[in-house]
Amino acid sequence: MDNEIFEALFEIVTFFNQPQQDRHLLQQANVPLEPAALPIVVRAGRQADISIGELADQIGRNHSSISRQVDKLVAAGWLREVDRRDQRVRLVALTQQGQRGLMQIKLAREAALRERLASYSNTDRAELVRVLQQLAGTMTGETADEYDEDDDLK
Repeated sequence: MDNEIFEALFEIVTFFNQPQQDRHLLQQANVPLEPAALPIVVRAGRQADISIGELADQIGRNHSSISRQVDKLVAAGWLREVDRRDQRVRLVALTQQGQRGLMQIKLAREAALRERLASYSNTDRAELVRVLQQLAGTMTGETADEYDEDDDLK
């Protein structure tokens, strides 16, 4: 059974890591971003004042790649640099434009999930949320109580 759990998780992660999925989501959200920028925007929306190093660690890309994407997002008005008391650490946060764009992305993601899960009963959907939150808590060391229904994937 453990292998089946791993295989299912692997398929889910593979689905979410495909650039064409990000491209489609951005198109549905009517958001003019490169797919490589999507995880940065989502992470910055989940954690205010996040560093380039934290973004790189969480997304699994190198620091310089993330830094280049952040520069593009700052120039496009999606991110802003936070006051840097420590010049060694570069912190960024979403601007109002970035927050509006992230809301469009969230709405498009919710619509896509609703469509894909349309055949699930409300009971099945509630059980899926419960088990996924429990799994997320297990994997991150957080308890399921720390998650709320507004938390996103990615």
